[in-house]
Amino acid sequence: MPNDLLWRMVPLSLNIYLYEVHMIYLEWGFVLIKVLLGLWIISFLIRPFVSYEIQEFFRNMDEFIVEQISSIPIWLSNLWLFAGTILYFIGNFTVLLLLTLGVFMLGYSIFLHAQEVDCSLESVYNLAKSLVEEKTAWSGATTIVASTVAIGHMWKLNLDKRQYFEKREKELHEKYEARRNKERERSKSQSGFV
Repeated sequence: MPNDLLWRMVPLSLNIYLYEVHMIYLEWGFVLIKVLLGLWIISFLIRPFVSYEIQEFFRNMDEFIVEQISSIPIWLSNLWLFAGTILYFIGNFTVLLLLTLGVFMLGYSIFLHAQEVDCSLESVYNLAKSLVEEKTAWSGATTIVASTVAIGHMWKLNLDKRQYFEKREKELHEKYEARRNKERERSKSQSGFV
């Protein structure tokens, strides 16, 4: 019986070891990708100052990277688009939740100190001074600022996406019209010969 238990534990420890080795390879692969991407971005800064042969090497490297990106299968591209759309909506919901939380925190902090306020400038100054000293009010105000910036970026992303798809639709429509006109011309020229 003890041998049977030992036999069951060996594959488990071997599997854990193999998992750790694979994770190390994945981590180093990710580090390598980050380093290569950083070097590739830095290469754009030094390109004007290097010789023509090195610039030609960089152009070939750019073409290779673009070929690798464009060779992504359609189903994977669609999966990426679907995942991006889902994450976009989750991000919008989270930002609105953060905005609501920030407004609540700041509003509650103001409410707690509102008993001190009458209609004078000095009491408003004292309220602001007490709010500045309170960490909860600062965190609420910071969350409001951060979430409004994030909302602005989300709107910009939404507008860019809409413009991209409108441009793409226009290009496809122009290609369709050009192909349709070409077919009309061909059918006219064939009917003229008959």
